[in-house]
Amino acid sequence: MGRAYTYRCDKCGYEDHFNEGHGFLIHPMSLDSYLESGTILFHHKTNSVIEKLAKEHKNLFIDAGFKIFKCPDCNLLYDKIEVTVYDDGKILHKSEFRCTQCRARLKLTNIHRLKKAVCPKCKQYSFRLDQRKQVLWD
Repeated sequence: MGRAYTYRCDKCGYEDHFNEGHGFLIHPMSLDSYLESGTILFHHKTNSVIEKLAKEHKNLFIDAGFKIFKCPDCNLLYDKIEVTVYDDGKILHKSEFRCTQCRARLKLTNIHRLKKAVCPKCKQYSFRLDQRKQVLWD
C-alpha cells in the first residue's frame, strides 16, 4: 500500500509526483524470490550488490519500498526505491542516494510535515504539496 503526492510550484506552475510506500512490484520479499523472478527492479549497482550477497549468504530478505528524500543543501525532493538487505535481522546493505545537483547525501523526509521545497525547474522555494491530488494505492 502506498501514496502518491503531487507537488506544484507557486511561481512557475511546474508539477511533479512522488511515491511513498510499497506497491506495484516493489515490496518486501525474500532474496530467492527476487532472483527467481528474473526481473531487475532496482538500480544496476544495487542489483550487483544483491547478486554478490546472494553468493555469500543464504536466506536473505529484501525490504524495498518507495521513499521520499530531500537534499539538505538544495532542498530538492526525490522519490527513490530504497532497498535494505537483511540477514536474520542484521542489515547487510542499505541504499544511499545523492543529490543530482550538489552531490550531497539525501535525507529521508517526513513528507507529511514538509510544507514546501525548492522547485526543480525555477529553483524557487515555492514547491508545495497539492492536497487535492493525493492518491492511495493498494
